[in-house]
Amino acid sequence: MTHRLGPSSWARHAGPAAMVLAAALWGLGGTTAGQLFARGADPLEVVEVRTWVALAGFAALYAVRRRRRRAERPKGSAHAAPAAKRVDRRAVLGFGIAVAVSNAALFLAIDKLPVAVALVLQNLAPAFVVGWVLLVTRTLPSPRVVLGLVVALLSVALVVELPTTPLGDIDAVGILLGLLAGAGVAAFSVLGARAAGSVGTLVANTGGFTVAAVAWLLFQLPHGLPALFEHPALLAGAVAVGVFGTFVPFLLYAWAAARVGPQAGAVNISLEPLFGAVLAWLWLGQAVTPVQIVGGLVLLVAVVFLQSSRNAAPPPVRPPTDQDPAGPQDRPAPESRSGLLRSGA
Repeated sequence: MTHRLGPSSWARHAGPAAMVLAAALWGLGGTTAGQLFARGADPLEVVEVRTWVALAGFAALYAVRRRRRRAERPKGSAHAAPAAKRVDRRAVLGFGIAVAVSNAALFLAIDKLPVAVALVLQNLAPAFVVGWVLLVTRTLPSPRVVLGLVVALLSVALVVELPTTPLGDIDAVGILLGLLAGAGVAAFSVLGARAAGSVGTLVANTGGFTVAAVAWLLFQLPHGLPALFEHPALLAGAVAVGVFGTFVPFLLYAWAAARVGPQAGAVNISLEPLFGAVLAWLWLGQAVTPVQIVGGLVLLVAVVFLQSSRNAAPPPVRPPTDQDPAGPQDRPAPESRSGLLRSGA
């Protein structure tokens, strides 16, 4: 007897599958970037190309959606176009800057640390957001959150092999860059959610990536044409990171988050370092020690534990598709957001 999946069953299975694929692609993007760095690519130039490619995708989707909405509007209709939404410009500006900083810090960290270590440090973002909530609201987190944070920090110490590594052998700059990447992810999660709440994920992400792209353009202008453009193979790799390690997984994440709920963000955060570690081991030959494996697994459990709490971070802002795949959930009602946004942080 053949059983067919109904719409609800399909959503239950397809949503998590898309989330897993997004996490795998993000891990692949980090691993590909590591290979490009080993072949001589400048990490910041890879970030620039990645940002410009992602913006091109978001802008194209925005143009398609506008054209489609105009086409669907009856000709000669007496109904005026919907009033423009008030854009939270400060949130969009901060979102774009945070995207630029987090991407640059992550790729610079990958250039100095094993891919798995850099990704694990980046995925401390929920801990940074909990700290931000404590600072802004002046309310103590719950014991559940405190326990999760303590376990997460101890796990990071294992991942970077702090207990067994001489102090002189620790790449302190790499670790600081990894932590900065995590703080950047936390910042663009908060600011991106604010911007999306006012104008939707498509406009918010297009605006945010525009800010990041312009910032990188201004940074690059004094240096002339990026050296990547003189090496077609490296440039193709950077473009691939922009398409398959940034744009496509953001779309998959958006589609999945609209179907499996906000806690799906924990799945993404949990799986990305694992995919990155496996791919770096298979592709780049980077060794993964038993201590790092144990620390990484414990950290993943701690992050999921943190995100399942009401005081944990909101999921990263859902990027757009041509119809904003979140549909009616694109602008969540205040009661559907995390405690962070309800508190006005």
